[in-house]
Amino acid sequence: DEIWLSLKLKQKAKNAKKLIRQINQTKCISYKTAPVYMFGFEVPRNHEQAVRIDRENGNRRWQESEELEVKQLKDYNTFIDKGHKSRNRPPEGYKKITLHFVYTVKHDGRHKSRIVAGGHLTDAPVESVYSGVVSLRGVRFTVFLAQLNDLKVFQTDVGNAYLEAKTKEKVYVIAGPEFQQLEGHILVIYKALYGLKRPPVNGRRSSMDYLSWPI
Repeated sequence: DEIWLSLKLKQKAKNAKKLIRQINQTKCISYKTAPVYMFGFEVPRNHEQAVRIDRENGNRRWQESEELEVKQLKDYNTFIDKGHKSRNRPPEGYKKITLHFVYTVKHDGRHKSRIVAGGHLTDAPVESVYSGVVSLRGVRFTVFLAQLNDLKVFQTDVGNAYLEAKTKEKVYVIAGPEFQQLEGHILVIYKALYGLKRPPVNGRRSSMDYLSWPI
């Protein structure tokens, strides 16, 4: 009887684990396929979905946000165009990675698209890439000192801050349809694009170099 009971318990435990695994797999599938909404707007997961959502809504909000992001990257000289892949070869020693869009909706309804590099495909850096950020305690202390000494406090935000710095990673991408006339071109990543492993520290060093210039 004890052996039979033990076998039954083991079978039930095995079935329970299988059921939990199936539930988790269903959650993963649902997360990947279920529509995502922010502030009442459907948020795409890729360029194809962005085109579909715009077509269904009768506007070009997501596509315009993509075009704005691509234009900003061009303005910052983020890529070096090596020509179409059918007529040119990537530089020697450079590794091919991917790009993808990350989409969001701001609280005021603005549609935002950001191109992110597939940094997980790059080699792990041998040097430290840590880059500290300002702590809440540091901000409070600064405001306290300003108030104590009757000083004015100014705050600003640097747009596309990482793109002010160059990257040391030797990587390239093949431009997709979101790059329009550059689709199929070999683009060497020249600036510290979001998603790479080194942009935080590169951006910080670039800012420090700028702030240390003589006035």
